[in-house]
Amino acid sequence: MFLPWLPSDKCWFIVASITIILAVKLKGYFIVVAMFALSFVWSTATAKHYLSSIEPYIDQTLAVTAKVEGINTQISSQFQTDPINPHYVKFSIISITDQPLLSPISVAIYWDQPELIKAGQIWQLTIKTKAVHSYLNEGGFDNQRFAIANKSILKAKVSKAVLLTDKTDLRQIIVDKCLFYIDLFSYRDILLALGFGDRSQMEMHHRIIMMQTGVAHLMAISGMHILLVFSISYILTKGLVFCLPQRFNYFLLPIIIGWLVSLSYTWLTGFNPPALRAILALSMWIYLRYKNNQISAWQKINRIIALLLIVDPLMILSESFWMSCYAVVSLIFLFEWLPLASTLKNKKRWYFIRLLHLQFGLTLLLLPIQLFIFHGISVVALLTNLIAIPIVSLITFPAILLALLFSLMDCFYLALGLWFVAQTSLEWLFYCLEYLNILWLNIPADFYLFSGIGWITIIIIRIEFWRRFSFTIVIVITMLFSPIYKQPDYLWRVDMLDVGHGLAIVVHNGKSAILYDIGAKWEDSSAAEQVIIPFLQWHNLNVEGIIISHSHNDHIGGLSYLRQHYPDAWLMSSSSSLSNDYNCLADHKFDWQHLRFNVLWPNKLVSDPNNGDSCVIQITDGQFSVLLTGDLERKQEYDLVVKYKRNLHSTILQTPHHGSTTSSSYPFLNYVNPSNALTSTSRYNPWKLPSNKITNRYKALNINYYVTGKEGQISLFFYTSSWQQKTMRQDINPRWYHDWFGSLSFYE
Repeated sequence: MFLPWLPSDKCWFIVASITIILAVKLKGYFIVVAMFALSFVWSTATAKHYLSSIEPYIDQTLAVTAKVEGINTQISSQFQTDPINPHYVKFSIISITDQPLLSPISVAIYWDQPELIKAGQIWQLTIKTKAVHSYLNEGGFDNQRFAIANKSILKAKVSKAVLLTDKTDLRQIIVDKCLFYIDLFSYRDILLALGFGDRSQMEMHHRIIMMQTGVAHLMAISGMHILLVFSISYILTKGLVFCLPQRFNYFLLPIIIGWLVSLSYTWLTGFNPPALRAILALSMWIYLRYKNNQISAWQKINRIIALLLIVDPLMILSESFWMSCYAVVSLIFLFEWLPLASTLKNKKRWYFIRLLHLQFGLTLLLLPIQLFIFHGISVVALLTNLIAIPIVSLITFPAILLALLFSLMDCFYLALGLWFVAQTSLEWLFYCLEYLNILWLNIPADFYLFSGIGWITIIIIRIEFWRRFSFTIVIVITMLFSPIYKQPDYLWRVDMLDVGHGLAIVVHNGKSAILYDIGAKWEDSSAAEQVIIPFLQWHNLNVEGIIISHSHNDHIGGLSYLRQHYPDAWLMSSSSSLSNDYNCLADHKFDWQHLRFNVLWPNKLVSDPNNGDSCVIQITDGQFSVLLTGDLERKQEYDLVVKYKRNLHSTILQTPHHGSTTSSSYPFLNYVNPSNALTSTSRYNPWKLPSNKITNRYKALNINYYVTGKEGQISLFFYTSSWQQKTMRQDINPRWYHDWFGSLSFYE
């Protein structure tokens, strides 16, 4: 998880050799050291093997034969009237240029063809491949780590498709039968997620509601759902066996049937990683119970986690893996260290108290992992889970399982009735969630240490730590609250965020911030929602002002979303059609904190500012300065040179117009004469920015050139007499899974 790079082949062979020698020759505690080394060798070898099998095919145009692995859940074929929306589909590449592969390669292909694609079909495709390339920012979602954890780093787009075999597999046949019913209901996205483990259709509104109320874990196939399938099958089989003659009453039969049904359900979900982990854990648990090993719960979970990581070491990069394991460990810890249920004489009578004890304890203990994954907590999670867990586990999920069965048996009215029961239960649930979704707290990174208060409290209560070590407790609590008094070591800071093709810059002093541009708005989201606000919340920054350079989407897209979150922030732009608090006009100056903001361009407001009307601002502390140029073009650069000459000199330059040939003229660069130039653009942008001509120009002038698409977030720290630059990929969070995958150079 924390290696900045994978060991070289030479280093790997040396470690492997030493490990084998230690394991064979030594005994005692040295065996433990050898086993740790062996696990390191095994995990890094698995990572290197996966990357080496994929990298030769990244950024290539390939003619492949591929089998469809992902099920079609877009729409039932009976109701298909409109064209299929473009979407990613999981394929397995069988051969490349008619050369069969030793093992299939998984690839997510963007399917924009008119044909309805189904699992099991075999296609002859011409594809242009690329690597999953994440926006890398503090507080943001790490898509590269997610892709490697799920072994889905290869993506592609189709340029030509020919169907070779139109044969759908059994999973797709089952889905088609069920889609006929599911498409009738408004909560089809949840029904698909619980029925087939397919969350691709999940509506954003439902995702947000579930996350902010703390019940998102119930809608993703995990250990709880596999255990429910096992339990229902076990109970039904137990009842059936009870009615049979005694010679058929084999005590292991319910367990075997339960395991087989659970395995079948895991197969139906496509063996997605959480479900696969759950069935492996269940299998290990059944084996340990069958062997009647007298081992503790801690030893069992230790063996189960070890088995999972031996099968797939890359699983350790998965957030859902950590969430599942952490939840089980928390349960064991809670019932061993604070066993409230065992102190109650009549357990049935005190069922609600026991449930409250369980949920409250888990809420406290799960705080660290919840903050790590979601960067916040739901204040109502305790109440919503008390409502949601019984509804989903006792009504929704069993109804879906039975509906699947009767849909396959073509029992129309029974199947329709059960799908209706599942739909109605979800309506009740989301009605409660909407009503209770009143407060979600975003927690800054500095306060994550405080999330351990639940574990510390239980340990102190159980071992009566306060009797002899009260002063130690005071010190520990003081340490937990220490982030409140933490002061940044820099005077001010500028962060160019990695927002793809667009621009978003945060100027702040560790407490308050001013934004310069806010990235693009996409079809179902925006850079403001996915990148900027998570970054601001990560650093606990309050936005006092927003400056918009011009009105193109990649600079202004998320304005409405940001203003909803920060309604008191003032707005400055060169647009006469926006409700500006301040107009961006040349020669206007204002002070913020200890910084001076000098507006250099434009000379007049326009209703719809274009590139040449960009709001150009120079920020200075009297010693160091940053020049923000938006999408300024060559003509305006000449005008600035004529007007300001040497006053344009700045320590840092935000490269005009994303490194396009329309900007960065020689006279302008000579007068600005920056130490570093920062460019904001994406790796796979259709304009192939930054231009080779422009990057060569910066190199010829000995100006250090950095691009967010390659470096991720670029951060500048300004001190009393010095400044420092750090990049996300190389300095802030260097990880082997953040490498530049593929052969294509950024500047090609």
